[in-house]
Amino acid sequence: MKQPERFFGLHFDFHASNDVEIGAEIDPADIERYIIDAKPDFVQCDCKGHPGNSSYPTKVGKRADRLVGDPLRVWRDVTKKHGIPLYVHYSGVWDDAYVDAHPEDAHRDEQGNTTGRISLFSDYAKKLLIPQLKELIAEYEIDGVWIDGDCWAVERDYSEQAVAHLGADLSERAHNRAMHDAFLAYVKEYVDALHDFAPGFKVISNWLYTSYVPEKPRIAVDFISGDYPPQDSAHAARYEGRCIALRQKPWDLMAWGFEWTHLTDKPAVQLMQEAAMVLSLGGGFQVYTPQNADGSARRYQNDRFSQIGAFVRARRMLYGKEPTAQVALLFSADGFYHNSNIFNAAGATEPLIGALHAVLDAQYTANILYDYQAAQWSAYPVLIVPEWEGLAAETQAALLDYASAGGHLVVLGVELCRTFGALCHAAYGDVVTLERALLQDENGLFAALGNVRDKEPAEVLDLKQGQGAVYSDADVRKAVLPAYRTDAQGKGTITFVPFGLGQLYFRHRSPVLQEFVGTLLRSLASPIVEVDHRLIDLTLQQTTNGTLLNLVNLRQGRHSLDYLVYDEVTPVYDVTVTVHWPVEKVSMPLGEVFTYTTTPDATVIRLQRLDIHSVILLEDATKKPL
Repeated sequence: MKQPERFFGLHFDFHASNDVEIGAEIDPADIERYIIDAKPDFVQCDCKGHPGNSSYPTKVGKRADRLVGDPLRVWRDVTKKHGIPLYVHYSGVWDDAYVDAHPEDAHRDEQGNTTGRISLFSDYAKKLLIPQLKELIAEYEIDGVWIDGDCWAVERDYSEQAVAHLGADLSERAHNRAMHDAFLAYVKEYVDALHDFAPGFKVISNWLYTSYVPEKPRIAVDFISGDYPPQDSAHAARYEGRCIALRQKPWDLMAWGFEWTHLTDKPAVQLMQEAAMVLSLGGGFQVYTPQNADGSARRYQNDRFSQIGAFVRARRMLYGKEPTAQVALLFSADGFYHNSNIFNAAGATEPLIGALHAVLDAQYTANILYDYQAAQWSAYPVLIVPEWEGLAAETQAALLDYASAGGHLVVLGVELCRTFGALCHAAYGDVVTLERALLQDENGLFAALGNVRDKEPAEVLDLKQGQGAVYSDADVRKAVLPAYRTDAQGKGTITFVPFGLGQLYFRHRSPVLQEFVGTLLRSLASPIVEVDHRLIDLTLQQTTNGTLLNLVNLRQGRHSLDYLVYDEVTPVYDVTVTVHWPVEKVSMPLGEVFTYTTTPDATVIRLQRLDIHSVILLEDATKKPL
């Protein structure tokens, strides 16, 4: 079967248990309904979930106890009838049944307890994972595998096999590194074996080479993919997509089609908004809907999948086009692994997430780059370093080289300001602890840098001189410290922000902080695109004849802590977009009503209405914006 692009997909799984009869009630028409309505490029269905019970009559692994039919055969027959590739959902590191049957191959925690995970120092891949996937390829002609429960399921291993490989006296950080290396070796083993067995077979390890594994891709997985959180999902996709978009591999993100806490299905408009965030960054999009506990497809009585499918397919022209941006934010692998729990961030990425949202909310275009991508930093006028700990010396040197060559480097937080201040021989004072530390925006509104109610003081490094002010109270007479400082560094500059701006914005997306970030960025580089409404995300993509400008409406209906799903995205009316470079021609591929005017220096585009996502094609072959 010729494989179409892995652009739009539907994902199904159910982690088969031993308590339910599986296979007797499966109806091909139920599966077919999804395919006819959504018209996906591919389908993923269950074959083995975290309990380790296979939901098909395997001869290699452990079948679910009450398996009475072959659900996988039905899924394969229906997808083949419609000419659609079938991928299977397969749990990797997490396999309760295998651990029960092979306790000698089990991962064990520090108290010696099994955890449902396999030991990465066992022969699990040779004994089960590789043979079972070969069985699936040979017997069902599946086209690929999406391996779940993989990197994010890795924990420090204290089993006898681990101790035999690693020794008994490793530090926590050394143990983490050893588990990291063992996991990558395990993935390489199964990827290479499956590609040797079936060269066209597609292999995906969930979350590999995403925010969970922030390093250069070296294993020959065919796609990068991950299922971002089911809550606050548009913002999660906004971040996770930017962690993948410049990895030089085709990629997609999976939206949970329901909110997990209350098992409430997300309406079509909510999922379309999530899709817009992913598509605007050049990725593919898939929707996760659980299978029934008996392996059948859930029946539904609405047009949700028709709406989502039409929305996504209309935007196929965005797939595979990398985003370009004015601001880069550094994702440091050293900083991540310094504080993470192997592949789980454990809070290490919060300053990066906050800094990214702050820049985007200030309506500057932004990408995330890694330390291994230092050669690409110079393409960005501004490079922001969030509050990473453990930044490697070579990375520090590369950042100073970026500034010296003409870039505008921005470092956030007390420790990085101290580090780079010392490297640049810049004078600074002591850390000042303020019970109340506030910023003020141009409208005279204040916002605190700490949690005043819980009496959490704010720590601010005294820069001695600089721009803006940190106040000790909501009183303009009580300016006590500079809010930031920009110094010359070779042909460029370095800007010091003496408090944890990224962490602060992660917890508190204040309009005052947005204004502060916008003011700081405008002091370094004028925005190349501006829009006259907040809550509109801007993304640029290059195409052969110009630039695609994506506008994503981030309003969320009744969204609050009480409303985790929403059935409307309030339109934005009378939107004005100003593009600060000459454009030869403006068009809107999705057919919205608009007008535009041009001058030698700018193009002004006016939309009557922005619903969820609009795309503007700026034909600018004679001059690129960046």
